[in-house]
Amino acid sequence: MKKLYILGLSLMSIAAANAQTYETKDFEDQSLTSGGWTTQVPVDTTNWYAKTYSGDNYAMISNGSNNVAAEAWLISPAIDLSTSTTPILSFETIMKYAGPAIQVMVSTNYDGTSTPSSATWVDITAGATLDVNDASWGSWTPSGEVSLSSYMTSSVYIAFKYTGTTTDGSAWEVDNILVAETGTQGGGNGPSAPTPKTITEIQSDVDGNGDSNLKYDSVITAGIVTAVNIYQGNQKGYYIQDGVGAWTGIYVFDTINTVQRGDSLTMTAVVDEYYNATQLKSVTNFTIVSNYNDVPSTLVSTSDAGTEMYESVLIKVSNAVCNTLPSGATFGDWIISDGSGDINVDKRLFQYAPSLGTSYDVTGIVGYTYSTWEMYPRDGNDIAVHTSIQENNAVLTNVYPNPTNGFVTIELKEAADVVITNLMGSVVYSAQLNNTTNRIDLSNLAAGNYILRVGTSAQQLIVK
Repeated sequence: MKKLYILGLSLMSIAAANAQTYETKDFEDQSLTSGGWTTQVPVDTTNWYAKTYSGDNYAMISNGSNNVAAEAWLISPAIDLSTSTTPILSFETIMKYAGPAIQVMVSTNYDGTSTPSSATWVDITAGATLDVNDASWGSWTPSGEVSLSSYMTSSVYIAFKYTGTTTDGSAWEVDNILVAETGTQGGGNGPSAPTPKTITEIQSDVDGNGDSNLKYDSVITAGIVTAVNIYQGNQKGYYIQDGVGAWTGIYVFDTINTVQRGDSLTMTAVVDEYYNATQLKSVTNFTIVSNYNDVPSTLVSTSDAGTEMYESVLIKVSNAVCNTLPSGATFGDWIISDGSGDINVDKRLFQYAPSLGTSYDVTGIVGYTYSTWEMYPRDGNDIAVHTSIQENNAVLTNVYPNPTNGFVTIELKEAADVVITNLMGSVVYSAQLNNTTNRIDLSNLAAGNYILRVGTSAQQLIVK
């Protein structure tokens, strides 16, 4: 958790002004008209309605499969922007099927109850980014910040106008409507000005249901690709990680930017929950910084593998017995346990034919599907029959304090080389440690997440 220190009353006043929110509508109460919102239907009876899908609530409209001429407006209550400085509108959309795009309208002389034709409306759609993929139900498209600086009066109305014809008509979904000062953080109420966040911050800041408290916020983040999700020959997304250990991995839903395992990425994206799994979507400002980077797996028990803190993290379980073979009852999963509890192994990224009663060492990404925790091995190298012959590679025994703000103690079983890299793979510290207990000075390192390696052992190191 970050602490924010504000010095002086004037700075607090500026922060309050910059964070001013004038209107929000996220439909989480499953009501279309709560908060003073209304609808008007000048043509036909097709109207906006509140819908819930996969735990998400939003407004939707469609003129049906038979297509009819239709016009329907979703209109905000009067919004007072008379004291605003740089007000903006933001929202998210999803659409499908060919037809006219919705229009975003603004009025300063509407009375709040009459037909829209009784007032003057200005079309400000050109300032927004709308979903344009009419072939399939995609992910939410952030509108960006639509300027309302030309309408800073005491009674401003925002409307979403839908039009359908007798020959076509799109289905439109709208969510997370926000009217606020530019740069206001969405906080679950819509797109926001991007804020730098580590994957660990996104994943570990959760509510009681395990959802990220940064849901719907726009973030700037970075990580190394640990796996690519290919479905029917097409990339659907990929997993990235910014360290080793709990909370360091996340899935990115991205069908546009092609990546390979080991790519180090930076991006701007929106935090979302998809069937209770945290992910990033609506990727922009995408950059591949470097290639051929390595993220070591984190060794955990099979019981810990199925927990929120390892969601989307590359882990390894050792000496886990296959107690259930793939079947229709397990949706093709096989189930393993090291004695601490079961974890499913899924064929999402790689299919393997296990033997019942055999012990395996399994590496894979942790996923959550249909209320079940699973591991996703990436290829044949991630699965091996366990052998009792152990390599003497567990040299690293303890690192503390972690997080550290300067000196750190590293405990080893024997003399070994230590290498510390940043998340881009660059070496920031290396030394040969000859003692079993070593105290090293890292006060020259910038605050952030690093990876500490000793032999084949690795773990996350956090510098404050």
